[in-house]
Amino acid sequence: MNTNKIVRTIGDVKSLQRTSQPLQKAIRGLIPGEIKNFLHGTWLGHPLHPALTDIPVGAWTAALVLDAIENLSGAEECGKAADLAIGVGLIGAAGAAVTGMTDWSETDEPGRCIGLVHGAMNVIATSLYTASWIMRKRRRSRDTGVALSMLGYATALASAYLGGHLVYGEQIGVDHTATADQKKPKSFTRAMKVEELKKNKPARAVVDGVAVLLVKHGDQIHALTETCPHLGGPLSEGKIVGDAIECPWHGSQLALDSGRVVNGPTTFPARCFDVRVRAGYIEVRARV
Repeated sequence: MNTNKIVRTIGDVKSLQRTSQPLQKAIRGLIPGEIKNFLHGTWLGHPLHPALTDIPVGAWTAALVLDAIENLSGAEECGKAADLAIGVGLIGAAGAAVTGMTDWSETDEPGRCIGLVHGAMNVIATSLYTASWIMRKRRRSRDTGVALSMLGYATALASAYLGGHLVYGEQIGVDHTATADQKKPKSFTRAMKVEELKKNKPARAVVDGVAVLLVKHGDQIHALTETCPHLGGPLSEGKIVGDAIECPWHGSQLALDSGRVVNGPTTFPARCFDVRVRAGYIEVRARV
């Protein structure tokens, strides 16, 4: 079975595209900006969602092992520990769901459709584990509870596969400027003529194969990687907001002087360049 082909097919389903767009828009407008930044993980400098997903997956894996030990040895304390692990997993799943939903609200196709299915499968897995936890509290229904948790675990694993594809296949949650450090010019290199750069009008230049954003703001010229770290949006097509450049795709704001994140959804800063003007040309190099 070609699982990659299945995942790509999910991303192309028209009905999912029609469903995901209004839902995404509603979620995006529901969460206030500061809370959204917190849930994205801008304060952490790293997406928060992947860290929280480890809680339910780890807890439910422990519960699976403990259930097996109880079944083989009859040790009731292992069964009680499994019940506790499922409860911990449910708490972690709530946090992972909120952060994942926030990240998903700032994605595009095909990741948007794949993310919708990923989220739906997580809801199913969490529902199965909730039912399992309730059943386990009724001694006569414990076997049913264990069976439900096994089904929930299988669903969670399938969902985790889709989550992995979103990161490694669709590059959601990764730093889209990570490779720029390997290519940035080590010595000052011409980018464009000074007269070509208009005040507060972002411009794109290619220097040694690297796309560079140039902005004349106030009395200074700033240079950053032109690609938005979030999903690779063209910052040169964005607008100046205060002392930051705003990405035209999802509204990430990055400080012109340092590249730091002013507003998400990006959790990674932009790479900056040293800038100087020589013989009527703007020259840039990797910041030292």
